Amino acid sequence: MGIRVNLGLGKQKNVFFHALIWLTCGIVVILRGGITHLIGIEWVDIDLIPIFLIYLIGQDQNFRAGCLAFFMGVLTDIFAPCQLGLFAFTYSAILLGVNYCRQFLDFTKIRTSMLLVAFFVVAKWSLLLIIMSIFPLGQRIPSISFISVCISALITGMIAPFLFYFLDLVRGKENRDYA
Repeated sequence: MGIRVNLGLGKQKNVFFHALIWLTCGIVVILRGGITHLIGIEWVDIDLIPIFLIYLIGQDQNFRAGCLAFFMGVLTDIFAPCQLGLFAFTYSAILLGVNYCRQFLDFTKIRTSMLLVAFFVVAKWSLLLIIMSIFPLGQRIPSISFISVCISALITGMIAPFLFYFLDLVRGKENRDYA
């Protein structure tokens, strides 16, 4: 009964919706490196996982967002040439901070959600670079500039409203303020 209540299976009919989010995030993680290399924009990190995480936090799905952050971090760790657990820790720690801020911020406003997505990307790179400089474990620290992190955050933040709108359409809601 406890797991069923935590997952919300007894009171919600959106099991397909959440499975679609997990599948989409998994495909994005698997294909992200190949697509950016194919297009030739390795210096820009357009990460869609923060968008899905902020959307779930905004929909009062804290437990599901935490599980998604951890498991997509583990999947990213499997495909990235870094320490195992680095992205899982990073996504989970930032999501914990964002979830704590939820009592001070209004997640129903699209501007707030866009800023949180952009903050998530900047915080992700900041935390990754700090951890990799403290614990190098024989790996080189990626040479990413502040400008490319800001451009990545800006692009990801600008994608967020369109993806939020699409997720609301798939979920069956159109009651958010997108102006």
